[in-house]
Parts: sequence; C-alpha cells; structure tokens
Amino acid sequence: MGYSNFKNLRQALERLDIEEIDLNLFPVIEPVPASDLLLKVLEIAKMMPLTNEKSKSERLISPILMEVALSFRASITLYSGEDLYIDEKRDLSGACDFFLAKHPRKEVMQAPIITLAEAKDQDMDYGRGQCLAQMYAAQVFNEQKGKPQPFVYGCAVTGGDWKFMKLAGRQVFVDEETYYLSDLPTILGIFHQIIKLYLQ
Repeated sequence: MGYSNFKNLRQALERLDIEEIDLNLFPVIEPVPASDLLLKVLEIAKMMPLTNEKSKSERLISPILMEVALSFRASITLYSGEDLYIDEKRDLSGACDFFLAKHPRKEVMQAPIITLAEAKDQDMDYGRGQCLAQMYAAQVFNEQKGKPQPFVYGCAVTGGDWKFMKLAGRQVFVDEETYYLSDLPTILGIFHQIIKLYLQ
C-alpha cells in the first residue's frame, strides 16, 4: 500500500516525527493569467463527469500542472505516476500522482524533486497525510542522490480545493489558506513563485 497507508496529516506527522507549523505560506501572490488553451480544456472538463480521483486528476489537475511546467520547460520537468521507493518497511514507497523535478526534460526522473501534488477525490486530510509522506520521501531521495534541497513543497488537491505545504528538515509548514479552482490565476501564481525560489 505504501504512501496510501498514511491516512491523515496527524498520522504522517507522528510516524515521520515531523513538527507542524501553521502559517500563511504565500503572503504576497502575483497572479498568473491562464492561457486560452488551459481555460478551454478546463471548460470542456466541467462538461464531463468528475466523479472520482482519476477523472479529476486527468481533466483538472494535470492540465494546470502542465501549463506551469511549460512556463519553465528549460529547467523543470513534470512527471505523473512515477514510483518513489525509499523504505518499503516504513510505507515510503509507491507511485506518486505528480512531481516537478528541477532539470530539463528527461525520460527518467532525476533529483532534485522540488514539488509534489497528490490528488484525492474529497478527503483533503487523507491527501495531506499522503502528500507529506511523499514530500519526506522526496527529501530523502534528493539527499541520497547528492542533491539535497533546503525545502520541498507539496500540494494536496481535490480538484476544486488546493492546500499547500512546505517541508524543511523535520518541520512542515502548512498553509493556513485553501485556494480554489475558481481563482486559477492565484494557483498558477503560487506554483510560479515556488519554482522561481529554486531557480534563483
């Protein structure tokens, strides 16, 4: 079962011995307008049944993350459904929904992983627990590959609701704000802000 065994945020914090700090992660956000193509894709998606995690992931979340990755394609690559095996005995293994890795396009995902997104149908707390476990695994993966990063970002998504976190060592900073698909430029702006932190 791997990462899916982390059923909520509390469990992930306890099992991984991580301290939670709640704050406003993005006090200033510069909105990024969505392209006409993305707006059209999302408009079409809403005409289809969005009844489960898979449909929301494919029709809503993936197009948004692809647009973000394309904006930084010289430096960032988006992966979907890749395995991240760190420690199977601790449930730090299995496939993750989405990764952003800091390198140009490569067939094989390489370190460093800088941001993850975990899609869930409705259960945001389950999504945050699983996402935190994956963020922790990404942090370890980066260290193992000799490319440690000062922090790793993650986002739990239900399709309409987006909740961000930032892991730095043994502390996870949980954003007090929840962002909504209805304010797409803000969500795009947050991802742009995150990626630019790694490209400075």
